[in-house]
Amino acid sequence: MAKIISGILFVPSIILLVFSANKLRKKQLVLLIDKRGIVFHPSANLNYMEWKNIAEIEDLKLPRQRVINIKLVESDLFLQNESNTFLQARMRFWYKMYGAVVSFDANTLNKHHFEILNLFDDFMEDYKTSLTT
Repeated sequence: MAKIISGILFVPSIILLVFSANKLRKKQLVLLIDKRGIVFHPSANLNYMEWKNIAEIEDLKLPRQRVINIKLVESDLFLQNESNTFLQARMRFWYKMYGAVVSFDANTLNKHHFEILNLFDDFMEDYKTSLTT
């Protein structure tokens, strides 16, 4: 019986391993920060969030995890522009739970959590000062 169960579980685990290795090999861009805004997990529509459309960036502390939430002024429009239905469902869930359409864990990126928050703060401050000048 144990051989049958291990045989059944072996095939999906190999498929998952190949899929994960393929994703890592592609090294898709997940987050890009510039003077105009933030690009998060680009899809066909690029999911560009301009600084003027960002209402708040918060540091959320969950059990054993820190998450960066980006709350948008026009969250519904951003949700509609997402072409990946799985990601769109995740975004809707996160919006209902925490009020943020975009959220991510810094563990998936090559920078530390606080480095990313500092980058956000610096760019947001630059954006705000550019409005006054």
